[in-house]
Formats: sequence, structure tokens, C-alpha cells
Amino acid sequence: GLEKSAAQRAAHTLWRLGYLEKTPGSGEYRLTLRCQDMGMRFAETNRIVEAVAPYISLLRRKTQASVNLTMLDGTETVFVQRHTTVDMLGNKLGVRARLPAYCTATGIAMLAQLSDAEARDVLARSDLRPIMPNTIWQADSILERIGETRTQRYAFGVEEDMASDITLACGFTDPATGDVAAIGLSYFSGTTSVEEVHIQARDLLISVVANLAAELAAN
Repeated sequence: GLEKSAAQRAAHTLWRLGYLEKTPGSGEYRLTLRCQDMGMRFAETNRIVEAVAPYISLLRRKTQASVNLTMLDGTETVFVQRHTTVDMLGNKLGVRARLPAYCTATGIAMLAQLSDAEARDVLARSDLRPIMPNTIWQADSILERIGETRTQRYAFGVEEDMASDITLACGFTDPATGDVAAIGLSYFSGTTSVEEVHIQARDLLISVVANLAAELAAN
């Protein structure tokens, strides 16, 4: 981490630029609304975010799932977009807009887009440990799962990172930028079975992501 003096200088610079403000009373720094501008700018300029919109809309119409767009950032899955159903409102990520890639279906789908060496490097830099009782966290088992995902063209997880969650995910890569992403469909396990998820959504999601990947490759 930074030394205290360096952290203070960095905070002061961000304050002068308008990205931090001091909380009345305590004097502690907090983020300002200007920070949201950076997130909005990312959404406006990223090729994947721009291209994915009609596909997200289709999946929301055709399934009863929460639809998530995630992107790989180092060892983490970042939720860039979340369209949540009523059933899934209780499973709020909150501050966990980032999750370890190794223990989420979307993360495994994205790791399957990497080479073996790149995937091993991500796992070597990850803090591998069980998040939930169903978490697959041993490196060899994760690598086996990545291989299965490449063959099947999708990843599947049941309560591995969040309670009452069933997630089906397909990964893809933007060849122009190298960005790795995934679309995930999440269901509430209290109202939907694993078999129903496969029947309703597996082939549809594989087809949708294949078309999206082709569109990115052509542009």
C-alpha cells in the first residue's frame, strides 16, 4: 500500500479535481458524483457494452432470468450491467460488484476464453478458497472445469458464489480490443430447477453469444 503521506497527496489531488469531497463533520473523503461520469464514459465508448444491448433485450424477453454482462479485470469478474428479476432482488451484490473469477460461472466462462497459460496465471494470482459450500476452488478442479466449458461452450454454477443462485454463462472476446466478457443468466433456485434452466436457456444463450461474437469480429 501507499505510505500515509503519498495517500494524502493523492487524495488531495483527487479532491482538487472534483472526484473526492470532504464529509461534513468528520472531514473524511468520499467519492463525488463526478466519479459516475467516468463509468458512464466507459459505457458510452466500450465496444462490448455498445454491441450487447439488443442481445440483452432479447434474453430478457425470452427468459425469466436476471441477465448480467460481466468483464474480466485481472483475477476478478466485474459486473458491468445487471438486469435483475423480482425473484433475484434478494441476491444483491452491493459492494460486491466484483467477484473472484474462479468461483463464478461468468468468471469460468471468461477464463475459458484465455489460453491455458493465461488461465493458470490468473489462478496463480487468485486467493483460491471456498466462498460457499458449493464453490469449486482447487486449481486442478478449476482448470478441468475451464476445459469442460470450452467443449460445452457454456459454464454452469449452482450456489457457488451466492445463495439460491443458478447461473448459466457464455464467454466471448472482442478481437479488436482483447476485452474478455460473458453474458450470464441467473435464476432463483427456489423457483427454478437446474433442468428447467438448461431446457429454457442453454441453447438460446449459446446462439446469442455466438452471434454477438461474430458481430464484434466483423466490425
